Amino acid sequence: MNTIDALQNYISLSNPLTLYHCGHEQCKPSHSFGPAIRPHYLIHYVLDGRGEFHVNKTVYHLKKGDGFLITPGVTTYYCADQKDPWEYCWIGFDGSEVTTILHNCGLSQAEPIFTDNSKGALKEDLFTLIHNFTEGIGNEFTYVGQLYLFFSHIHIRTYKSNITIAETYIKKALDFIHNNYTYDIKISDVAKYLSIDRTYLYKLFMLYKNISPQQYLITYRLRVAQKLLKESDLRITEIAYSCGFRDAPSFNKHFKKYFNITPLQYRSSTVS
Repeated sequence: MNTIDALQNYISLSNPLTLYHCGHEQCKPSHSFGPAIRPHYLIHYVLDGRGEFHVNKTVYHLKKGDGFLITPGVTTYYCADQKDPWEYCWIGFDGSEVTTILHNCGLSQAEPIFTDNSKGALKEDLFTLIHNFTEGIGNEFTYVGQLYLFFSHIHIRTYKSNITIAETYIKKALDFIHNNYTYDIKISDVAKYLSIDRTYLYKLFMLYKNISPQQYLITYRLRVAQKLLKESDLRITEIAYSCGFRDAPSFNKHFKKYFNITPLQYRSSTVS
């Protein structure tokens, strides 16, 4: 068992995201911590001053508005500047969805640094989180909600290339479709959710999925319907509505066009 696995034995990751602790400190000149490992994730955000962060044989020189990520089981060392010591806030957290959240923020063990471009919103939400947590105002849902707000501000500055931005749009579009296919959604709803033009969304789908977003939505609905026909006792009409089709005739038409067989025929063929 490696160090990270051993440390995780002490941590419950059943929740998607959990805040463990947070705080604020005005450091004295040359104040340092480490080298040491931590059992969970930590993010430090520099409010003022300067300092150094050492990890993976790399030294990062940080200033006001910068932040750094500490990942579990990784040896790190950080030190305040001797002449202009930093003041920072920190949050300690973990959870089953943390790696995904951090990835969406462009953060990882290999890329642990970020710069705040939120025009004060990140700092404000971070202060609110720390105040509420230390004063016991609210509950775990309050803290996790505010923690998500904090991450949303890091997410603003993330992606460093058009390729990564495009991949992010595609992932969000797929997530939106997979979570909303049962409703009467249109491709314009997907584009609106992403705050992009419908034409651009079409180009992204053709580039990454080799299919239009409209056809992807229909195909996804049909695949879900196929599974329900095989594994449930729902009536054809129930399946049609459950998969986002307006009525049974429309469902039958699309199903036969895609599978070359009617829903009823497909169900009959799967009965042993």
